[in-house]
Amino acid sequence: MNGNVIVERSLSKINIPIKCFKFDYLPLIFSILVVSVSGGMKIYLAYKLLGIGASLTCILTATLVTYATYAFDRGVGCKEDEQRSAAFNKLLLISAIAASIASFILFASPTLAIPFLIAYLYAKGIGGFRLKGGAGVKNAVVGLTWVALAFILLGECSLSAVIIYFFLFSKSFINTIIYDVKDVENDRAAGIATIPTLLSTTHLRVVLLGASAVTHLILCWACICGLLIGTNIIAFSAVHSTFYILRYSVNRAFLRNTLVDGEWVLYGTYSILRDCCL
Repeated sequence: MNGNVIVERSLSKINIPIKCFKFDYLPLIFSILVVSVSGGMKIYLAYKLLGIGASLTCILTATLVTYATYAFDRGVGCKEDEQRSAAFNKLLLISAIAASIASFILFASPTLAIPFLIAYLYAKGIGGFRLKGGAGVKNAVVGLTWVALAFILLGECSLSAVIIYFFLFSKSFINTIIYDVKDVENDRAAGIATIPTLLSTTHLRVVLLGASAVTHLILCWACICGLLIGTNIIAFSAVHSTFYILRYSVNRAFLRNTLVDGEWVLYGTYSILRDCCL
């Protein structure tokens, strides 16, 4: 007997309505949770690189905003998501609303609505206008959303902070392109223009490796000038970014969520362990 049926029948005896859930959804749930924790770690590492005390409130707010954004994007449904049940999509939307409310409770500022507005224009759009389109457009939008959220939470506009915002933009831009690779064949067939559909694998690697190298060199320069601290984190990021660009610039999926979306979790964990041990 199918394992899902056994669990469903057992839990139905205690009146738990989980028929909207399938174990096939676990990878999606895992991906959203990894991205959410990674969102909080981005803000933690921004504080770390700036050399200022981290705000737990801002870190938790970033986690909740990230969760709400990605859960909403998946919950509104699109052609590639038609196989998911309407009940599960509704559950994602409800959880996104709950996370949004919690984020405003933690960080009571109307400016926090800005990343949510961008996320809505990205996922749903208004009057047929969506930000989720065009070669490089959606990648830039995701990067700018992170810049907006980091600026709102950090409240810094110094040269050091601008370099951090550039770092977040660049990494988000690169990572979203990496994720476009997995749909490159379908996008070509559908006539959807993305950066991977316009470039060969070799050219794509050159562009991504070049962007990553320039980004990390700027951060290294900032550290040498005393604008930032944490050269060890920057070195870790440079090596790790090079590895996953080479690996996932072709359509490979093994550990992609963990190594790409979870990169900030890796950097943050490394930084915390290093602080505890040294």
